[in-house]
Amino acid sequence: MRDLDLVVVGYPDHLVADHAALVGAARGRGWTAEVVHPSRLALAVDAAGARVLVDGVECRPRAALPRGVNRPWPFVRQVLDLWARAGTVVVPSVAGAEVCSDKLASTVRLAAAGVPVLATLGVVPGDGVTIDDAVVGTGALVSKPARGSKARGVERHVGAALAAADLGQRRPLVDDTVDHRVVQALATGAGHDLRVVVARRGLGAEAVAVTRRTAPAGSFVTNLPGATYADEPPGTRLHAEAAAVATAAVDALGLDVGGVDLIEHDGSLVVLEVNAWPGLAAEVRGPAIAEALVDVVAGALDRRLAAVA
Repeated sequence: MRDLDLVVVGYPDHLVADHAALVGAARGRGWTAEVVHPSRLALAVDAAGARVLVDGVECRPRAALPRGVNRPWPFVRQVLDLWARAGTVVVPSVAGAEVCSDKLASTVRLAAAGVPVLATLGVVPGDGVTIDDAVVGTGALVSKPARGSKARGVERHVGAALAAADLGQRRPLVDDTVDHRVVQALATGAGHDLRVVVARRGLGAEAVAVTRRTAPAGSFVTNLPGATYADEPPGTRLHAEAAAVATAAVDALGLDVGGVDLIEHDGSLVVLEVNAWPGLAAEVRGPAIAEALVDVVAGALDRRLAAVA
């Protein structure tokens, strides 16, 4: 059995500064920690049952953090679920990350909890797509893959009729799989949004960072190269309003940590989407958000120990 306090499941050559900050924060607590590429994981099933292997050796860490694993999520989810059932603390929870992996599923959950969202249609591209302007309005629309990330596949449509025509064509995702898409009105505040990182530590969820993002010239998408970012300082009305909506969103999705994207629409902040493993911007912010995330893990471990005692 290989012993590790914390496994960060992610790609070591991506989000390098974030991973280094997480491992550094964990080691600062005296933990053993390592970033593990998803391809180093295996799920073994035989007469002895199911177990997780890392580099061919059974491993069951005290805690696990999935980071940026959207594409292999169906496999990683099974690994994390097996670890969780064996006592590993997984942050975010498998259930919370699962609902966030699909923008349509998370929007349904948020709306049911009374969290403000844009009116949304979920559709599968192909012949027969109908876009109901009674739901999404008669103006410009935006569609995106429900399981996409990093602005991949985001499209703008000039009205419902043209959106239906555009989405009449299949959009293969991987291995000719067609992803379902979410269709929403282009928000009145398009081109500017807020990323709120929320962590549940101590007595409850709190916003540890509120960042205003502005799209590059000629685009309405704020997470593209050339976008600009500025922190909204605590104590402002915008910070307080954003924190309130964002913490309600993570509560509704059962998350201990999340990156909530908010946008202004018709004078109010609404949730665009929620990321279960938001970027930590460690190359800009240093270790602050990574340390908050490790605090969340430490709190979950303490609660687990207290429950067993």
